[in-house]
Amino acid sequence: MNTKNKFLFFMLVAVMLTTQVAPAPVQVSAAQGPSLRGYTVETISAEFRRLDPFVTFKGEYQVLDVAGARSAGIADVIITLAQDVVEYQNRMREVVKAQDVKDVEELDIPLTEYPLLAEFDAILQDYKPSGQVEPLAPDTHPCGTYSHPVPNYTPPRPYIGWYTNAHNTLVSWGFHQTAGYACGQDPFVPCELDYTRGRGYSGPYGYCSSPRFRDQGSRNAGNHDIWIQYGEPNPEIFSYSWPYWDWGWYVQWWHDTY
Repeated sequence: MNTKNKFLFFMLVAVMLTTQVAPAPVQVSAAQGPSLRGYTVETISAEFRRLDPFVTFKGEYQVLDVAGARSAGIADVIITLAQDVVEYQNRMREVVKAQDVKDVEELDIPLTEYPLLAEFDAILQDYKPSGQVEPLAPDTHPCGTYSHPVPNYTPPRPYIGWYTNAHNTLVSWGFHQTAGYACGQDPFVPCELDYTRGRGYSGPYGYCSSPRFRDQGSRNAGNHDIWIQYGEPNPEIFSYSWPYWDWGWYVQWWHDTY
């Protein structure tokens, strides 16, 4: 290649380098959905209590007044989370009706259709309540909340004693056999060894009225020995009125946790 041709070649390369089009930047979609980033369990619990007036029942199912919640200054992401909870709890009712059961302690509905609720569930799984009693805090309630659960421990299950007929004894004490869903067996057959007795509960934030709590009784297969666990949220949630709108999800979370 002679000198003139070399000069022309390098000039052409220089022009190509200066006019090369840069790669298009990676586009990030703005429609990835809302996120709970920046929210804590305490703030979500407090916002949920602000939502109490805006969730009502229409027939058997819950309805969220979105416009009313927005007018009260509640953030859109909290409203969207509340919609997920409402839809999930309505689904719980549908499943319970279809299977003719009352107890949803072991109810397992996939959260794939409820993305913000799934995110909240992940936050709750990593959360440890402080245990500090704050009766006037906005994220507390006499029946318990995620940030201030009642009780905030697994109640002990003391041995009560030996009886000639443990089943009849428990029934005479006001217990009934817990619905089958609670012990993971056939939902149409009551739990053979598990019993429930509705009750109220006096806790650090006030009194939660009966039967929103329960005592859980159990007996052995020989029908003689009895154990009783005193005071936990009653998982037969569709057999009584709720103290607040997200009680169904809270009770399921409490039993999953404690």
